[in-house]
Amino acid sequence: MLPYSCSEKPGRTALRGGRILVVLAALLCTVAIGVIDHKMRGYEAGIRGLKTQLDASKDAAVRSRRAADDDEMTPFRDEPVSRSVQHNFPGEGGALFTRWGREVCGKSKDLDTVYTGVAGGSHYTKHGGGSNYLCLPTRNVSWDHYTDAAQTKNYLYGSEFQTHGQDGFLSTVNAEGVAAVADYDVPCAVCRARTRTSTVMIPARTACPNDWHKEYQGYLMSAHETHHGRTEFVCVDKDPDVAIGTYESKDGALFYLVEAQCGSLPCGPYIAGREIACVVCTK
Repeated sequence: MLPYSCSEKPGRTALRGGRILVVLAALLCTVAIGVIDHKMRGYEAGIRGLKTQLDASKDAAVRSRRAADDDEMTPFRDEPVSRSVQHNFPGEGGALFTRWGREVCGKSKDLDTVYTGVAGGSHYTKHGGGSNYLCLPTRNVSWDHYTDAAQTKNYLYGSEFQTHGQDGFLSTVNAEGVAAVADYDVPCAVCRARTRTSTVMIPARTACPNDWHKEYQGYLMSAHETHHGRTEFVCVDKDPDVAIGTYESKDGALFYLVEAQCGSLPCGPYIAGREIACVVCTK
């Protein structure tokens, strides 16, 4: 064994063994370091390859899951829809409605999900902006001309359930195990009933008229009456879905249960303080 360590300084080795041994030891160290460096580069390349494969597998899984979700929805295309796509929607017309609070339209075979998304609107503290809720798609979002800077002073915000202390009204059977839906985002689905042509939302009812089909039942909701912004009254499904991971009080376009005020409304059928039910019907 050479009386030299790769970590020692040449001067100390020279005192013990001479310059020839110093040069030889230095060459051996250089070769050893080169071999180690080569192996390390190989290991790093292998790790990068495994990471690339893992990322590709994850991307494929996400694409597969999204494709499975999108199979049930109307295809989004910029070009005209071909006949091969049109045959999935037999007949003409069809009743359109938004199912507020759910990401699904229903189990009926004659229901098509046009798209699913999340409710949005103007901020509850603002005087201007829009006065209605929108069902905003969360997949296949596209842009035309745009600039990434605040310019128009007209903004679109997300939504939240504001049902604190009223958790017995909107159930949690579809809420993936959460205790209450308050402060979660409000999902929505735009639906088409192929064999029907008319839609109506009836407040203060839980059943549809004779010969009408009941799409879903729920509660009337809107913005709080003390807020600056106004919204429409919508019927929110009484068994809403919940998107896990959206529990955060960011406010925006808010959903409050609507209560009756008798005196201005006819007392008797309407009782002060009672939450207004609703039903969405098609025919």
